Amino acid sequence: MRLSLLVAALSTVALMGSVQAQTAPAKPAAKPAAGKPAPAPAPAVAKPKIMTKEELRSCLDRSDANKAEAAAIEADDKKLADERAAVLAKRDDIKSKNQAVEAEGEALKAEMAAVSAKAEELKVKMKEMTKKEQQAAKADYDKLAADINAKVDPHNQRRKAFLEEVKAFEADVDGFNKRKDELGARADALGEKQDAWRNECGNRPYKEDDEKAIRKEQAAAKKAP
Repeated sequence: MRLSLLVAALSTVALMGSVQAQTAPAKPAAKPAAGKPAPAPAPAVAKPKIMTKEELRSCLDRSDANKAEAAAIEADDKKLADERAAVLAKRDDIKSKNQAVEAEGEALKAEMAAVSAKAEELKVKMKEMTKKEQQAAKADYDKLAADINAKVDPHNQRRKAFLEEVKAFEADVDGFNKRKDELGARADALGEKQDAWRNECGNRPYKEDDEKAIRKEQAAAKKAP
């Protein structure tokens, strides 16, 4: 049985910071030293293009969705931790009950073996007993056998109930492991979305006025009936 708990390290992506598109004054080109060729100019580095309002809206929506999913995964992980504790407690209870049922079964087997040995002993001794002694010995044996037989059915019923409990516990463990694996898959998927957001949105400049307008629209949409 797998009872390991997923402990996912989840990190939310910070919202994009404002990047101002500015250009510094160009420095005059250095004069080449006499008799030496001029150095080749450094290749121009393309500046990231400012996002359109719709591109920014998409990035903000993705960031919000990632944060919401990270919070949901964290909450589900805490629930899973509580469930794991319950599963482990039930496992310990199952172990204790199994030991009790097995011990009772072994004791019953020993008593039944003793009764069988008593029967074999009486077969030999009965020939040497008087009729009255035989009747008394048989009565003692019948009582002993009846006492043992009276324990068999209750023991079998307890064992049957215990096996049903074990079956239910195994189903609980399977369910726990399924939920743990599903949560792990969600955490992996979120990590991929966060990486994609960083690559596609994290370093893109945008207009602060566009962000304010989008956030205002989102706030209004939440208040709308």
